[in-house]
Amino acid sequence: MNRILFFLLLALAIYIAWRFVQRKPLPRQDDESDPLRLPMVSCATCGLHVPREEALVQDERYFCCEEHRRAMAPGPE
Repeated sequence: MNRILFFLLLALAIYIAWRFVQRKPLPRQDDESDPLRLPMVSCATCGLHVPREEALVQDERYFCCEEHRRAMAPGPE
């Protein structure tokens, strides 16, 4: 009878330890090269969201490509 109780308690301890390990979240990695975590800006012409590092800037406005930047540029007066 003692052996059965010992193995039942051992199985219960293993089950509780396994549940504890499963509930523990994985460590978070703060990788700045992850494109899903880069700061994004919206193109002033089309509204497309692009990473701020890749966007073209003119007059404190962001653009996704040179064509859109030129389309919003003020013409000669």
